Amino acid sequence: MRFRAHATALRTALLLSLTACAAGGPGTGGAGDAGPADGSDTTAEGGDARTSGATAAGDGGESGSPASGRDGSGGDGSTGADATAGAGDAGGSGSNDAGVTSPCSAPGLLFCDDFESLPLGAVFNAPWSLVGVAGTSAITVDDSVPAHSGTHSVLTHPDSDSFQTLLVYHDPTVLPVASERFYLRAQIRFGAPMSAGHNTFLIADLFSAPGAGMTTRVGEDNQMLMMSVGGDANTFLSNQSFYQNGLPGIQFPAGDWVCFEMMSDASSGSFDVWVDGQEVPDMRVTNLTHENYDTLRFGFEKYAGPVTDIWWDDIAIGTQQVGCN
Repeated sequence: MRFRAHATALRTALLLSLTACAAGGPGTGGAGDAGPADGSDTTAEGGDARTSGATAAGDGGESGSPASGRDGSGGDGSTGADATAGAGDAGGSGSNDAGVTSPCSAPGLLFCDDFESLPLGAVFNAPWSLVGVAGTSAITVDDSVPAHSGTHSVLTHPDSDSFQTLLVYHDPTVLPVASERFYLRAQIRFGAPMSAGHNTFLIADLFSAPGAGMTTRVGEDNQMLMMSVGGDANTFLSNQSFYQNGLPGIQFPAGDWVCFEMMSDASSGSFDVWVDGQEVPDMRVTNLTHENYDTLRFGFEKYAGPVTDIWWDDIAIGTQQVGCN
């Protein structure tokens, strides 16, 4: 691009020089066709944390490591001859020409799947497997709704009579982590508003004893995000004061992609949760003994119903907070 601009300037200068010589006057150099690049300045989403309750995550980031690669900024570009946007010859930095950060490019990643390599209707192979897919239940690579990134996401479609419809991740080379501390990021899209009934859509447990012991279940209750560890005795609503003030906590609205992140540290017995990059203080847990999980299950486990379709995209596991890009 620079070569073309310089060539244009040279031709312009030569023509003006010849014209000036023919007229008997001094030659004048051409100005060239330089102009400012438009530059892509993509900023990360997040910030509102889907907060509608008084104690839900409004002031996030009290603890935990900062999100990695969340600014997603492409190059602003710079003024120059025929400069290209973003990370062009005369532009700033960026991961590609549009300055877009890949959902699977963050420091400390151990695993990431954006499901773009799987064709529609694909059969899931290791490290993925299926549990509870019977009757009209289904788990499919889907393009019926806009994906969070690319064109594919995974649809978990539970049967109204089924207990579990789960996409299971298990890879012993990734989980359990030797340090006993790992971070999960998943983009989640609910097909219906959160229910007042108690149901689960994410489970962390041991492959050898699914659902037993100190299993962690993340789900919905009282129309808000909640988590339980080892059963109802350790339940954490995203507004722990709900039964006093009646205010909802974090809600996942139907039809929107929501970035859910969780940290599990078996060595210290702690958990932390973020929604759209904002910490959920009432779901931060310390000194609660639990296993170093080796399996993650995504989908729907029904207790009170009703069931709902849930889409999943850009699932990642890392040694530090992955971030929502």
